[in-house]
Amino acid sequence: MKLENAIKKIQRRAKLVNRKVDIIMDDAVHHRKVYVKFEGAGQEISFYKNSDGSISAPHLRRWDDHSDLMVDYHAGYFLDNISQALDSVAPVPPKYPVGSVVVFKDSKRNQRQKLAGIIAVVADAQPGSRGGNYKVEYPGSADRWQPWYSGNDLDLI
Repeated sequence: MKLENAIKKIQRRAKLVNRKVDIIMDDAVHHRKVYVKFEGAGQEISFYKNSDGSISAPHLRRWDDHSDLMVDYHAGYFLDNISQALDSVAPVPPKYPVGSVVVFKDSKRNQRQKLAGIIAVVADAQPGSRGGNYKVEYPGSADRWQPWYSGNDLDLI
């Protein structure tokens, strides 16, 4: 991903979650690193900008944690792409808030589980970039076993 596209993606996410973001670019000769800090987040994202204008090695660590090479301690962890880092630091709000009335879509998965067309109420919601995950209550749902359903399986009524 190009550096300009990564910065646009970060700024779009900040606007979506309504939080201020600080993007710090270190332009030293041998240390081309970009730091991203979201307001109120306990973590920071960092990645390298390459000479061809792309980014590499997205890294996530707690804001007050630092690597100590003397004891072989490396703070944080690396991610595959910038979207995974953004989902961890500034998750997208759930598509359907708790209390929303939803209906299961008429998909193959819902037909196999005999859920297609059933109307339900969202009881719990987890944020996610692909619609989130939801616990729903519907007539006939067991109280002790409530699986999480993908936001792709539900529609708002």
